[in-house]
Amino acid sequence: TYLMLSTPEVCEQVYTQEGGVLDGVIAGKQLVDCATLRPEDMASLAARVRERGGTFLEAPVSGSKAPAAQGQLIFMTAGDEDTYKQSALELEAMGKLSVFCGREVGLATKMKLCVNMVMGAQLAAISEGLALADDLGLDLGDVQAVLDSGAMASPMLKLKGPLMAKR
Repeated sequence: TYLMLSTPEVCEQVYTQEGGVLDGVIAGKQLVDCATLRPEDMASLAARVRERGGTFLEAPVSGSKAPAAQGQLIFMTAGDEDTYKQSALELEAMGKLSVFCGREVGLATKMKLCVNMVMGAQLAAISEGLALADDLGLDLGDVQAVLDSGAMASPMLKLKGPLMAKR
């Protein structure tokens, strides 16, 4: 069973309500949870699933609606390695990459935190660079072209740079 819920509160409710996820966990049941939660939240969910005889794979994703629709998500996983191996075909259908970060639930969330930090730093650098270029009277289209053609070229720059230039 795959889950991708929006908040820790929603996850807790869906797992614990009467007739919820935990009520359906029996020996051998495999859960792959793709939510982005705190590492300790994932560990708590995993422990409760294991107590009922199930297996748990934490699998937060990098990517938004467009990559999801195109099967281009990136899955960062941790937890039950056999569940990871048995989920390979489904993860491949939904994403372009999946990595197994280890057996300790929480490691995948920590990986996502690191990835998001780098993306945030890149977005900040793009916005600061474009703001400076604008203040200096440079053509933002030319700045974008130079960045897109050099070492800084990236999908993030190609997507967000023009939007930032338009404010």
